[in-house]
Amino acid sequence: MEREPLSPELDALWRRLWLMWQNNDEEDVVLDSAKLEEIEAEVPALEGRVKTALAYLQRAYYIQYRSGVGDEGIEPILYDVYEPR
Repeated sequence: MEREPLSPELDALWRRLWLMWQNNDEEDVVLDSAKLEEIEAEVPALEGRVKTALAYLQRAYYIQYRSGVGDEGIEPILYDVYEPR
């Protein structure tokens, strides 16, 4: 399946998610508010839009994620990242 091309900020997010997932031995990663803030600091163009960007990456077949209940309520949980080429 052909993936849609990504903007530079979405590509940066995807690669950051790949590293997070790899550093967690390809296990689920809870993207709590602290991790979302880290991502926003690293990719300022996504400030306030990280969850929207995650939804786009999922729709475009770059990642899979689901929502789950964490300490701070419903949080996105990353459970697969398709490898950057």
